[in-house]
Amino acid sequence: MTDQQTAQPTASSPPPRIFEATLGSQGRVVRGQEISEAQAVLIRLANGHIVVCEGTGAANRQLAKQVESQVGPYYQAPPHRTAGRFALPHFEQIAKAPPGHSFYETENRKAAKNP
Repeated sequence: MTDQQTAQPTASSPPPRIFEATLGSQGRVVRGQEISEAQAVLIRLANGHIVVCEGTGAANRQLAKQVESQVGPYYQAPPHRTAGRFALPHFEQIAKAPPGHSFYETENRKAAKNP
């Protein structure tokens, strides 16, 4: 199965949604306001973070990858142990510029909601 096939939401799973993100303690990714894909690209170009939530793990990963690919050459990274126990997997730029990340939720790792 390709990423495209696995990334499609099923009848029982909602489509992935993109949110602004900030970094919290112990590696937490805190989701903020919901944004469009175009806004997500602009946030990434401006050194910010985004997080893709609420879809399946595969759909979230695919959308985060799609956003990061519009910023420049990227790579996929697992949750960094040094960030903390709540860290999320993500995509980031190979050149380290712009800094920031396109995080995504998995079935077992979730972003924190901003109260």
